[in-house]
Amino acid sequence: MSRFLFALFVCCSVQLYGQDVDSLQLVIKSTDDLVAKADAYKSILNKLRSTDSIGFKQYLAEGLTFAREQNDKETEFTLARIDCRRLYGNGEYRKMIAKVDSLLPLAKIHGLKQIQIDLLNYSGNAYSNLSDYTNAAVQFIEYLSIATQLPDNTREVAMANNNIGMAFLNMKRFDQAIEYLNRSLEGQQDFESAFKAHTYWNLGICYMEQKQYEKALGIFELGVEEANRKGDGYAAAGNQLCIGSIYVRQDRFEEGIEAYETAYNMSTRANLEPYKLIEALNGLIYANNQLTRPEEAKKYITLADSITNHHNLSDLRNREFLLFKASNLLLLGKPQEADLVFNRYSKAVDSLHNEENLRIIQEKETEFRTKEKEQQLVLQQSKLDFQQLLNLLLGIGALVLVLVGFLIYRQQRLKIKHHKQEQELQEALQTVETNRKLEEQRERIAKELHDNIGSQLTYLASAAHNIGAGMRLVSEEVTQNKLEELSDFSQEAISDLRDTIWVMNRSAITWEDLSERIRYLAHKVSNTTGILVNVNTEGQDKTPLNPSQTMDIYRIIQESVNNAVKHSRANQIDIVLKIDVEALVEIKDNGIGFNTAEVTTSSDGLRNMKARAGKLGAELTLNSDKNGTLVSLKIPELPI
Repeated sequence: MSRFLFALFVCCSVQLYGQDVDSLQLVIKSTDDLVAKADAYKSILNKLRSTDSIGFKQYLAEGLTFAREQNDKETEFTLARIDCRRLYGNGEYRKMIAKVDSLLPLAKIHGLKQIQIDLLNYSGNAYSNLSDYTNAAVQFIEYLSIATQLPDNTREVAMANNNIGMAFLNMKRFDQAIEYLNRSLEGQQDFESAFKAHTYWNLGICYMEQKQYEKALGIFELGVEEANRKGDGYAAAGNQLCIGSIYVRQDRFEEGIEAYETAYNMSTRANLEPYKLIEALNGLIYANNQLTRPEEAKKYITLADSITNHHNLSDLRNREFLLFKASNLLLLGKPQEADLVFNRYSKAVDSLHNEENLRIIQEKETEFRTKEKEQQLVLQQSKLDFQQLLNLLLGIGALVLVLVGFLIYRQQRLKIKHHKQEQELQEALQTVETNRKLEEQRERIAKELHDNIGSQLTYLASAAHNIGAGMRLVSEEVTQNKLEELSDFSQEAISDLRDTIWVMNRSAITWEDLSERIRYLAHKVSNTTGILVNVNTEGQDKTPLNPSQTMDIYRIIQESVNNAVKHSRANQIDIVLKIDVEALVEIKDNGIGFNTAEVTTSSDGLRNMKARAGKLGAELTLNSDKNGTLVSLKIPELPI
């Protein structure tokens, strides 16, 4: 469970009266008490902000006019703060951030520190909901610096430390998050806190992600205890879910099942969001699958399907459930149903990558436009500096003015021209580099299609012609067998084309992406042959692979698996990826083995594997005996 919590949202302290809207309207219209009238505007806006947008905007405009007429800055900013709260509640985060940015400098001028920290807290939470955790941390740190200046600041400082910790947690900077969350817990000892269970929850996640499981377990148990004491069902269920996750990570599946059942019941009683219920059920399904109890897991799958259909949850949101469901169907001996579910999982994962790629492109585009604006400002500033200098020299004698002015003007013009030429050169170089990469991509695609798909299509055409020519010379049974072989070969060609398209659609591929594709290959081979194919990944390396490197590694693994399926008589194949700066790929079967000397001299497949290994600069070894065959591919550090 690596899904982190969003920052807590803290309601601002406002004066709320017991009157209904009609009585507050009467106060506004009839009273001469300016304080009562100001409080009535605050109260009526708080009552209308989530129920009546038209009425809210009407009273907001009236209240702001009243406050400005009375020069009552505290009331004016309080009403504006309530409007920010309304925008946040409506999910209009960017609009709210823009409003906060316009209010903060004015609140600072008037010394309204409580207003400032409330606005910074709103803004930080809005950035968190937009997944912009860097800006969220900046807002919360500014919130903390102002909160420390307040006289009675214990609660505000604790809340600021809590929110900073959650921002760093979402950025996966766990050591910094732990520091701030511990500070928050220390501060919460001095008052009756409503958010301590949430702080425990997030602190426990930090230690869990650092694999300090026993420490994390103790913190989550404190979180459950605190949440139950405060009657906070949401935090109690969240901490309990994490307890289940720790047990499962430690392969303590029986304890994990008990913890997840408790978490599911808590989530149901607290009426939590559907995806929280699915999260608990996922833990129960996974643990029972691991204990080879597919029928027991099936009960929870049926329940999760019901929740998914009732709330129309997307496959993207439910991708972890789809993976566990496919595994359960395989354990139940239903490979065709499992294949359908696994295809949904694969599509969901691909759509996630597409969304991430779009986000990266948008970020790069924003970065480019920002730099472009900065360059324009530099040019404008250069011209402005020149003009100011020229005006300064007007007081000097006419001859000196003309001479110096001309020299400076000429120098500045050359500078601007040179700067512009440099900019044009950089753009031209970027264009050339882009075209070069595109050409390399075209060449890779053409070679891959020629080497694999082209030869397969040539074989299909030749085989089809031979079958047609020999139909009258051989029996119908022989012809039918040949056609079935031709159909099987065409399916392999289609699969190879899909693999090629998958690789070429990406400019950079991680080892995790490649591992997922190999698991899909293993899943497909298991379904079609009945041979158990295991894929194990050890280690981690975030260095991306380019499409050519990915295709070479994948084809070597694919060829090794195909050879084992066709020739080894094996009932189990193990694929191990040991990922580090230097990677090691091993494909091992438990078949009958073969004479490596004979295969080395006669196998086109092995020659192709060695050629691909040579392109990678890798070492390919083949060992075989009566107990099976081991293919090892030792890959050095690859260039990006």
